[in-house]
Amino acid sequence: MSSDGSTFVQQNDPAELLEVFDAEGRPTGRAKSRAAVHLDGDWHQAFHCWIVRRGGEEIVLQRRSLEKDTFPGKWDAAAAGHWRFRESAEQAAREVHEELGLQVEFRALRYVGRERLARAFANGLTDREHHQVFVLDDDRALSEYAPERSEVIGLAAFTAAGLLQLARGSISSLTASEAVSVDGDGRLRSESVTVSRDDLVPYSSARLRRMLKSVSHG
Repeated sequence: MSSDGSTFVQQNDPAELLEVFDAEGRPTGRAKSRAAVHLDGDWHQAFHCWIVRRGGEEIVLQRRSLEKDTFPGKWDAAAAGHWRFRESAEQAAREVHEELGLQVEFRALRYVGRERLARAFANGLTDREHHQVFVLDDDRALSEYAPERSEVIGLAAFTAAGLLQLARGSISSLTASEAVSVDGDGRLRSESVTVSRDDLVPYSSARLRRMLKSVSHG
């Protein structure tokens, strides 16, 4: 389990009910509040959606809100969130609309597998998640998105090949082929975005490489 020096403050609804899973990803049938799950370090599920464009040549990332409880301002999968108690996969996919404002049929999503992630934070809280990972092939321009600013403050499309090089450490920075920021009033503004490895959510390099290969060539 990795350790993160930052403090985990629970921004989202602490009373939200999540299902407790075991370390192998099996459901226990027990429901606990989000706050209790993170306090006790229980395994739980999260929905992750990676958006690819141009046949997998580009990957769209979101920049997390500066108010997020974990990794504020970092670049991550296009949409992600907790999988609520008794939600189906189709219901959990609400995150795509809630975070990005996209109306997407569930059948358009491609399931690529499960990833485990465990982190301990400086204030004693532990986040142990099973990420159920989906891919959406969607070529629309970023200007057609309608992100929720409390969740997302930017969107950018990067070449999959470039992100893999960044994950390997072959290059030190990468410039987006298209990027927008979200103003305080929710309007989108085109901008130039260049990221380093440190600007991404700190998945291990091995996991990031594995995920990028999976979503871009799945």
